[in-house]
Amino acid sequence: MKFKKIELNYVEKEAFHSTSYDGIRHIKTLPYLSVVQAVEGNYDIQIGKGETYNTGVGGFFVAPSNVQQTIIHNADKLSKNMVCRWVFFKIKVNDVYNYDTIYDFPVIIPEAYKLEMNLLFDRLFASDNIFDEYICYYEIIRILSLISKTKKHKIPIHLDQAITYIRNNYKNKITIKNIAEAVNLSESHLFAVFKKEIGVSPITYLNNYRLSVAANELINTDKTVVEICDAVGITDSVYFNKMFRKAYQMPPSEYRKIYTNGRE
Repeated sequence: MKFKKIELNYVEKEAFHSTSYDGIRHIKTLPYLSVVQAVEGNYDIQIGKGETYNTGVGGFFVAPSNVQQTIIHNADKLSKNMVCRWVFFKIKVNDVYNYDTIYDFPVIIPEAYKLEMNLLFDRLFASDNIFDEYICYYEIIRILSLISKTKKHKIPIHLDQAITYIRNNYKNKITIKNIAEAVNLSESHLFAVFKKEIGVSPITYLNNYRLSVAANELINTDKTVVEICDAVGITDSVYFNKMFRKAYQMPPSEYRKIYTNGRE
């Protein structure tokens, strides 16, 4: 595909430092393309049902949007620190395509590009102006294009429509029947498409997405846990807490405390 236009519809950079995060496992599904670096410590990372990789110290992993990530934080053995930084992208190509539906990304940034990516992250996180930041963002995207392969297997249109429906309606009480009707599939066919392409059921995907939104709300807002439950479409706070503990290995209150204290 010839790129005529690349537009950043959304971008966010963040850094985190904790001394109490060793061995913590997160399971989440994000609406963003993620590029994450373990500055101190390292990550074990699995995308979907694929192989588990380790970043090594200073290494990067790449996770496409709308795909389940299973992440284990491994703090440095000596310092006990877990230091990381990341960038989230929503990128539109030629006014039509989502960038991360065009490419198959390597889970781990290859060693040959690790230094260049590290220098870009150093420059990005040291920047105090938007012009330098956007230069870095586009350079990161350029590197991703160099190290990735064009997808041979396109995402089925019904799956893309179902994911869009979930993203637009996760705040409401929706069922697999609602999703299936919205994309003109039977419930069994929709279930089969999700299991084949993403590795989880539509409802598991929906709940993982809700939890990811909730985790972001815990860090970036002052809303109570009950308010966040309602905002992401889970009206039972006890059930929400149970799901959150399973996905993030800690209650929402502890997650908020660790991440807000560890932000740089």
